[in-house]
Amino acid sequence: MSEQKTNNVWVQIAALSVALLLYTTSMTTPALGEIAKAFPDAAPETIKLLSTIPSLMMVFFALISGKLTQYMSIKKIITIAMLLIFIGGIPSAFVGNLQFMIIMRFVFGAGYGLIFPMASAVITDLFTGQQANKLMGFKSAVGAAAGMIFQMLGGILAAYNWRFSFLGFLLVIPIALIIWFTLPDTGVKKPEKLDASGVKEKKLTTMTYVLAIACALLNMVQFCFMTNLAMVMKADGIGNATQSATVLSIFTAAAFVVGLLYGNIAKILKQCSASIGALFVGLSFVVLIFANSLTMLIIGAVIFGIGFGLFNPAIVIAVAKSATKPKYAAVAISIYVSGTGIGQFLSPYVLKFLRGTLNLTASRADWQIAAVTLILGSAISMVLVALSVKNTNEISQEA
Repeated sequence: MSEQKTNNVWVQIAALSVALLLYTTSMTTPALGEIAKAFPDAAPETIKLLSTIPSLMMVFFALISGKLTQYMSIKKIITIAMLLIFIGGIPSAFVGNLQFMIIMRFVFGAGYGLIFPMASAVITDLFTGQQANKLMGFKSAVGAAAGMIFQMLGGILAAYNWRFSFLGFLLVIPIALIIWFTLPDTGVKKPEKLDASGVKEKKLTTMTYVLAIACALLNMVQFCFMTNLAMVMKADGIGNATQSATVLSIFTAAAFVVGLLYGNIAKILKQCSASIGALFVGLSFVVLIFANSLTMLIIGAVIFGIGFGLFNPAIVIAVAKSATKPKYAAVAISIYVSGTGIGQFLSPYVLKFLRGTLNLTASRADWQIAAVTLILGSAISMVLVALSVKNTNEISQEA
């Protein structure tokens, strides 16, 4: 891709617009409490399927997405994904059947899974160096802003009728038009070749899988913030769907600000960016556990947003760099996204098992587990990073 094209403002806008589609799923999250009220006979875990099914589908379709880059361009994959997101979102506004909504979430999840790795891959494909790092931070910021808008819109619509929250998927249309008309088509990535010994060229490293597993474990616990917030607020009499959307929007606003500043923050935190991000998320759950007012929930959401805004771009950049060659960054990112999806889908079930094992019955038991796990995990990761840096410096000195 020529430098002139990558410096084109509309190309950068189109590349960042792909990230907007990742947060379309957040439009229905504030409505979970109202949907649960509309279907009182449904188990909480069944209602949560509306949030977790896209994560399950992401596991499989993210892998398919990475493989598809060898047969079609990134732009064509994004186009297919947008169509599936639209088809899987709108019909639930008109057919008020829980089983139908669950089926539609599978369709939506297929598109969500296809586009999730492409939102990062399109940046690593079109841009390099500091420009890529800056745009990766902007991607998180743009996505956070979209999440804020989509969550507020979903909450406002759900306050009138939970069905209306699905009409928010009409926003896919203008996003699709920007991408179709301004995003360059960089063609198909060539399939891997056999080397002299007849072995396929290696695309990924051990670190790719280590990072994917780490993200799966982190998402198993942190995802309960999104899935449990509306229900906790309703159970404890703190707020309704609109106020739940407000808290979620403030979380994404904090992530937006950190995303804009990520390039400068990463220069200071360096290899510890992801670990410190996870620590902030853990600390946010401590605040959320003791929050007895909307104000305290908002403070917890801000801390969560700061942590998320640090962790997300840091881990994506690390995953992209873990590929053996830049052209395999999309494949590496698809593995990471699959790990993220596994963690999010298993989150309610793993936390339910841990609640039973630990005999925790409070409405915020999931948040208690998340706080301890994330703070401990971030401390361990920081120690490992420090040891890795020390070993690297010693090897450099010896050399």
